[in-house]
Amino acid sequence: MALLLPVLPAQVRKTQPVGLVMGAGATVSRGKAPAAAVKPGEILFAGDVLKAGSASAAFLFCPEKYSAALSANGEAALTESQVQVKSGELVGRKTVAACYLPEVQKLSVASQQHYGVMMTRGSAAAAPKGTLADRIKALPDDKRHELEPLLASAPGTDPVAVVARAAALEKAGLLYDAGESYREAAKQWPEAAWVKKKIVEIEDVLLKQQAH
Repeated sequence: MALLLPVLPAQVRKTQPVGLVMGAGATVSRGKAPAAAVKPGEILFAGDVLKAGSASAAFLFCPEKYSAALSANGEAALTESQVQVKSGELVGRKTVAACYLPEVQKLSVASQQHYGVMMTRGSAAAAPKGTLADRIKALPDDKRHELEPLLASAPGTDPVAVVARAAALEKAGLLYDAGESYREAAKQWPEAAWVKKKIVEIEDVLLKQQAH
C-alpha cells in the first residue's frame, strides 16, 4: 500500500495542465504576471496566453488531442476545452494518440524557471523487486485496467509518449517506474522545469517510504 501514497502533500493544490510547449521562441502570460519565455517541454494551463515570436510556436493541446503551431507573431488563449486564436493562425494541426499529463502545482512562469535550474540527480532510491510487468500485474484490477491501455497508447521514445507513460505510472502508484520515465523525458527536455520538479518530488517520497 505504501506505493499508493500521493507524491505531493494533500495541502498542495494541483491543477490539470492542458498542454505542452513543443518548440523554442514562445512566451506565455499567466495570471497578472508579464509574459515570460518558455522552453520546449514546459507545461501549459487553462488561462495561459501563448505568443509566438518571429517564428511559429509549436505546442500540444491535450483536451482535443492534437499538436499544432501558432504562426509567427500570433497569439492564442488556452481554455479547458479549446485554443482561442486571437491573432495569426494554427498550422500543421495533427491528431496525437498520447496526450496524458499529470496534475502539477500551478506556478507562475517565473517560478517554473526557478525550478529549471535544479539539478536532476540520479536515483538514490532502491529499485523495487521484480519487473515492471510484475508490478503492473500486482496492482488492483481497477488500477491495472486503467493503466494498461494508457501505456499501450504511448509507445516509443518520443518525449510526449514518455511523459504520458510517466503520468500513467504515477497515477497508478508505481512511483519508481514513473520517476525513471520522467528522467527519460528530462534527457530530451533538459530545461523543462516541471519535469525536474516531478523527479525530485517522487524521489523524496520513495526515500521516505524506504526509510520506514
